[in-house]
Amino acid sequence: MVVAPAAPVLVVIGIHREELVFGREVAAGLAPDEAEVLEIPDGLSGRRPRPDQCFRYGLAHEALYLQLLPHVLGRHRLLVDLHAGIDRDGPCADLMCGDAVLAERLQARLHESTGAPAAGVPVAAGVPMAGVRVIRLGSSDAVPTRTVIPERIWHNPAFLYLCMEIYLPDDGSARPQAVALARRLIGLAAQCVVCGGDAVAAPDCSC
Repeated sequence: MVVAPAAPVLVVIGIHREELVFGREVAAGLAPDEAEVLEIPDGLSGRRPRPDQCFRYGLAHEALYLQLLPHVLGRHRLLVDLHAGIDRDGPCADLMCGDAVLAERLQARLHESTGAPAAGVPVAAGVPMAGVRVIRLGSSDAVPTRTVIPERIWHNPAFLYLCMEIYLPDDGSARPQAVALARRLIGLAAQCVVCGGDAVAAPDCSC
């Protein structure tokens, strides 16, 4: 029996249950050899908890993320944590990761994509690649960012982590473009981790 190799990327959707439908729309157009999808059927609410709920919410949030480890370890090079938010200027996105090499590669790919498309990545009509920021978690010179995601997830030596926050206008007018943007960004991230092997071990890749 021949077992097909795992895709380089695992995309998790539904950590926040309000975002699951958007995640399913994105997942429906992903190439199976590029990314596998892990759906959380009963995730947490993405709404800010009341002060008296914060402690219990924090424990549940940490426990949910740590349950992802068996799905990633030894199988995938990159965990993409897909989220959706609201921004009147959307569709746009923040890409947040703790690995410096991955951040540099993503930034380089985005720079290429604002002009000509990256090799092997089709242009999706209306996808505003210029509205994407790369934010390095844990870096002193980064955009000030606080994350409640456990460090064992976003700073794990066994795999790379990328939080992908896709912002949509609250009237839903640009939803198809936001879905296309998420798919294209996942494709860019996949290219960065398969280019020459592990992104940490191959910092001289031209990605």
